[in-house]
Amino acid sequence: MNVSQHTVGKNAAPGPSLSERAARGPQKRPVPRPSEGGPEAVPFAELLKGHRGRSGLTQQQLADFATLSVRAIRDLESGRVRRPRRESVGLLADALRLGDPERLQLHVAGGSPADQRVSLFELPAPPAPPGALVGREAELQVLLDQVTVHGHRLVSVVGISGIGKTHLVLEAAQVLRAKGWRVGWHASAGDPHCCGVIPAAGSGSDEPPTRATDLTDDLAGAIGENHELLVIDGDDAPGPGRVDVGELLRRCPGLRVVVTGLAPRYLPGERVLPLTAMAVPGEARDYDYARLSEVASVALFLSHMRRSRPGFRLREDNAHAVVRLCRWLDGVPRALEYAAGWCLVYPPELLLARAGHDSSLLSSPAGCGCQDLLRSLVRSVDIVAERYRHVLAEVADRPHWTVADIDHLVPDPAAALHALLVHGLVRPAGAHLPEQFTALQLVRLLYVKDRTLTGASQAG
Repeated sequence: MNVSQHTVGKNAAPGPSLSERAARGPQKRPVPRPSEGGPEAVPFAELLKGHRGRSGLTQQQLADFATLSVRAIRDLESGRVRRPRRESVGLLADALRLGDPERLQLHVAGGSPADQRVSLFELPAPPAPPGALVGREAELQVLLDQVTVHGHRLVSVVGISGIGKTHLVLEAAQVLRAKGWRVGWHASAGDPHCCGVIPAAGSGSDEPPTRATDLTDDLAGAIGENHELLVIDGDDAPGPGRVDVGELLRRCPGLRVVVTGLAPRYLPGERVLPLTAMAVPGEARDYDYARLSEVASVALFLSHMRRSRPGFRLREDNAHAVVRLCRWLDGVPRALEYAAGWCLVYPPELLLARAGHDSSLLSSPAGCGCQDLLRSLVRSVDIVAERYRHVLAEVADRPHWTVADIDHLVPDPAAALHALLVHGLVRPAGAHLPEQFTALQLVRLLYVKDRTLTGASQAG
């Protein structure tokens, strides 16, 4: 068990050694016994004080033996800390030389049974990918190589919501499990009925929020020292409930982690895989339909279209509308999925005509309010540094621009561009415009909507 040691008092009076205390035998002060209500009926603070009194130790001496701070002991015995870390309880049990029944009793009173450490197999296994992975074969191979060939312990797959991060890591997990890897899965808490997110263990709506330290403790306890892979999906929100990935990797030396999020963790040794928009077809007067259907964004759009309209095929009368839809949606997988869903109501030509002024088409046809692409994009913009958001606002309406075009906006234009690319908010303009970049159409729409709302409020 790897546990960080806390500083102890340098001037503490020397206490009896473990061997001396073992030879003394039990002291006269009794230890509280469980009531008929079960072990949890005895408060942890009362149990700890009773065990310490029986052992003849002062708070400082117990802190020294358990490699904890004396303040931690005081907080535990006063009841200010009601749910101590499982590692701390184990250290206290070791220092007090408790037998198995008393050790278990102490763990139960602290809210973490001693036998709660389970193998990785008791972590949820990754669910099956939601259909075939289309157009991400290169990214999948890069991700697999980062984990297996290069052996990187932390790989972050980052990008805007709806870009396909979860689908990619689920596909990678499936490949690795087929090769014999033992893969655990942890998803951030969410409403599976709205977002399709698999909630983390113990994240029910009736339970209090899980602290990051508690969650990391639970995961570390489940993983142990095994050489395994843990996939953490959608762990973006700061504060309570977010896994401390750095601490998890420190405590599990054989562990490798793949995490999805809107932005990198910026941890030592982290490898970042930015997931960008899929390839879109170029403008052309005539198309080779066979080749056109092989372009990643078109292939994905057609795969979604055929779920509701199995007989749909690219033809002369619809190819240009499909191409322009894929280009207008920047090849963002979820946007293509929503557009294909709306094609049950509107043919591609009419959908394209409505796309410029009907932002509801960027939401799920099923009517789930949380699946609005513009709404989810706000989070990606908000986490960008303020000076880079200023750059994004200035270039959002431009068809394309270069690094030199933004050097008057920010002292570090290359760093600004790099950050916007990693966050997936801008992309290269295309091979026909080398060294030029453009904001995603979704970003452009977001700023147009924001300006419209701002103008209306000012006019009011």
